[in-house]
Amino acid sequence: MILWGLSWTCAKILGMYADPPVLMFWRFIIAVISFIPILIWAREKPRLNKRSFGYVIASACFLTLYNYFYFQGTQVGLAGRGAVIVTTMNPIFTFVLTVIFFQQVVYRKDILGLIAGFAGGSLILKIWEIDLASLLATGNLLFLLCAVSWAFLTISTSKAKIHIPTLSFSFLTFLFSCFIVIPIGLLYDVLQVFTYDWIFWLNMILVSTFSMSLATTIYFIGTTRLGSEKSSTFIFTVPVSAVGFSMIFLGESLHFTTAAGGVLAITAVYLINMKPPKKQA
Repeated sequence: MILWGLSWTCAKILGMYADPPVLMFWRFIIAVISFIPILIWAREKPRLNKRSFGYVIASACFLTLYNYFYFQGTQVGLAGRGAVIVTTMNPIFTFVLTVIFFQQVVYRKDILGLIAGFAGGSLILKIWEIDLASLLATGNLLFLLCAVSWAFLTISTSKAKIHIPTLSFSFLTFLFSCFIVIPIGLLYDVLQVFTYDWIFWLNMILVSTFSMSLATTIYFIGTTRLGSEKSSTFIFTVPVSAVGFSMIFLGESLHFTTAAGGVLAITAVYLINMKPPKKQA
């Protein structure tokens, strides 16, 4: 979660150098290469079967979409605010999607949690000032799309656990994402990155190797063991580190509405993931 928090600051810095497709191109290539030692260490050969193929393809699509919204959003908006929006709204969207598609039982605490969550989101977004132009200009719409795409990815990961080993799933998801991104990236001058300084490469390695390969794999392992709803709750620790890093390295300030909305959203996640009350006999 700390590595994910740092990645928002890294993405903002990378956005000063290149367009999102170029950044995605190199992020996925480096992530795939850096994942190979993890497979060797675990002594696992990537395996794909008919049942897991659909989950891998779907997850690769959602991961690709997430990365586009992530890089584009941080390029035009504040990294700290983006981290708060995405990481607090993702568990709420995950819960809503689980209810819609899998008919999960909804308790009173869940309703209270959803109310708190959307109130928190409204505060972060300053909904009373919102119009389409401001949503696009601030990157908030892109951050919301980030949260939705990651929620779908979380559910897909959770459902894939009975069909494919976690490390194989992670590697193949990155690999297929790479196949999706490479043709798009080649429309740009992807070799321009070799003219950039060490700051670019330091941040690229952090978002590719540490944030993507290492941290995302750990998250996938947690998702397969805990389920999509519980694992997504750990994401609420990301805003703390993300805001801290963005204040230190980017000079961003923390607005009251962002902090208050974040607290409300975290409260929502806590309520949604509380154990339901036991029925008395």
